[in-house]
Amino acid sequence: MARQLIDLPTVFTPLPHGLWDTVQTPSPDSVHWQNGVTWIERCPTGDTTYDECLSVTGTGSPPAPPAKTPNVEQEFRGATPVTVIAEFQCGPVGLGEAQTVAQDALARVEQHQLETAFWTGLAADQSVVFPHLAAGTEVTDGDVVLQTTASPVVTGADVATALGALEQNLADCYKGQGLIHIPRSALPTLAAWKLARVDDDGRLVTPGGNLIVAGGGYPGTGPDGSTPAAGTTWMYATGAAFGYRSNVYFTQVRDSLNRATNTLRMQAERTYLIGFECCHLAAHTVLGVPTE
Repeated sequence: MARQLIDLPTVFTPLPHGLWDTVQTPSPDSVHWQNGVTWIERCPTGDTTYDECLSVTGTGSPPAPPAKTPNVEQEFRGATPVTVIAEFQCGPVGLGEAQTVAQDALARVEQHQLETAFWTGLAADQSVVFPHLAAGTEVTDGDVVLQTTASPVVTGADVATALGALEQNLADCYKGQGLIHIPRSALPTLAAWKLARVDDDGRLVTPGGNLIVAGGGYPGTGPDGSTPAAGTTWMYATGAAFGYRSNVYFTQVRDSLNRATNTLRMQAERTYLIGFECCHLAAHTVLGVPTE
């Protein structure tokens, strides 16, 4: 007797604490973001001053305070989209069934593909995804900065030193809750050093309160794109990030039916765009558990 053909009964669950889980996802007011976006980035340093009439008993009056000067850097930043695609070929089936299969396939790969593109900047092997994490060169389009340069803060350090350097530099630069981007292979090391925990909202955070993005698609490469030595990885820190994504789109049967072989070429795709604020830092760290 032939075995029964069944629909796969398991439900696919994406890995938690990935990129899309951690970015802010505002609702776009149109679909034009799919052509890329531009915004004015404001990264303040701030300053202090005092009242020129201030007088302290026993010390007299201080000199007049220095003139107030601008301390908010402003520049145009931009981001470009990337589209994730899943495709399969099969015999002619109902349109609804084919779309269901294609959408399920896309759901299984889109987070991983998005994370790889956001780390490397590559889509279809071309450097077209901006901004991305592993970047050693600034890219501009006129007066718009599409790609910032990752600034290394430490290399070859243990994970506590590396994370501490990232968190301090992020605090100096951004002054708010940012993101620490790590490949998933680094997560056990952070856990062993007690440097990662799940907060009351279910988010993965550092001791300093920054959000950890543990990307299954993050390859751990350096700002120059090189693969780190075995037992080491690169981590990155950014300001808060935002993301847009489209609905899932499908090819139509009339466009995908190969009449010569009587097969369907069905695609499901979704477009994403990711941007982040102000800071772009990098740290190279050694993986492994504490030795003491």
